[in-house]
Amino acid sequence: MQTYLVGGAVRDNLLQRPIKDRDYVVVGASANELVALGYIPVGKDFPVFLHPKTREEYALARVERKIAKGYGGFSFCTDKTVTLEEDLSRRDLTINAMAMDEQGTIIDPYHGQDDLAQRVFRHVSDAFIEDPLRVIRIARFMARYKEYGFTIAPETLALMQRIGQSTELAALAAPRVWQETARALLETSPTEYFLVLVQADALSPWFIDLTASMEQIDSLAPAFTYLQELAQKTNMGEENQLAIASALITLDCPPEKVAKWCQVLPLPNHVHDCIVLAQSHIETLLHIEQLDAQQILLLLLHCDVQRRPQRLRLTMQVILCYAQARVPNNTLRTNFTLLENAITAMLAVNVKDIIAQGFTGIEIKTQLQAAQLAQINALLRAKSG
Repeated sequence: MQTYLVGGAVRDNLLQRPIKDRDYVVVGASANELVALGYIPVGKDFPVFLHPKTREEYALARVERKIAKGYGGFSFCTDKTVTLEEDLSRRDLTINAMAMDEQGTIIDPYHGQDDLAQRVFRHVSDAFIEDPLRVIRIARFMARYKEYGFTIAPETLALMQRIGQSTELAALAAPRVWQETARALLETSPTEYFLVLVQADALSPWFIDLTASMEQIDSLAPAFTYLQELAQKTNMGEENQLAIASALITLDCPPEKVAKWCQVLPLPNHVHDCIVLAQSHIETLLHIEQLDAQQILLLLLHCDVQRRPQRLRLTMQVILCYAQARVPNNTLRTNFTLLENAITAMLAVNVKDIIAQGFTGIEIKTQLQAAQLAQINALLRAKSG
């Protein structure tokens, strides 16, 4: 039995990038033998095991055969006679088809090191076309590795276009497409993900409703750059960053198309909520300086600021990012400072004080909003004075 470090860990080690996950392939062993050694079986579709101590993944060397459409349409053979080279041959790209033995020696039968040096994504074999998920994955790789100067080999892009023009992408599972998309949106060059999908004729069926945005997605790069800077400065967290990034790719599309797209992929609730609010209030927020106190109060009420102020704050960050690409030399940061002060003023009005004055029933709501309006009016007078 021999074990080898494989795939992304070898690639990133050679690129001197931090290694997040280490995956191993096991040659010359059976599932029963690994279980006897204490490895824990976890694979659903093929034998994958967790190391009893490190909990890293170990998979039996395998070869595969296409038997149906989609990412899962394969049968596998994990016989002990399967060689390392045969296992590596089924991988998508040459730079992912390298292995490292326990002595640190690189096994590279498909010249991945050459393509790594040339910064090229190149498919290992024509079997590449059998797995439609590879189009999505390579698009995500471009979002991650564009900063290193990577390009897609023309012959590989041609195979991606063949997949895009077929019906294979429709056979993918929606959760997996969203998983890849969410990861891409958090990479250093998110717009590259969508640019590759456009180049590969791969917008349908998952992103066809966002065509209006996709046709000009490269011009949104300043918005994503600003978002990444904002994320570092404010420690907003990946959950909020993902919500903002997801909203950004929808703002150049008609609302009815966006609503349709939100049903295509299983978006998390916080992402869907952010998209809906940004779509609903983009024009208002881009021209916030034109609103009077009553209009500002209506905006805050519509966004449920009393109970969930973070929703509007997140939407404001979406519009701030979007404006970097679409509204040059904008004054939104100054205007949003006033809006943030209005949120603070609104939240400072205590309903208990209203009740203490003897108001009941519907009068409480009326008096509460009157007090909130007075606070916002005072802010606007102070600003103009």
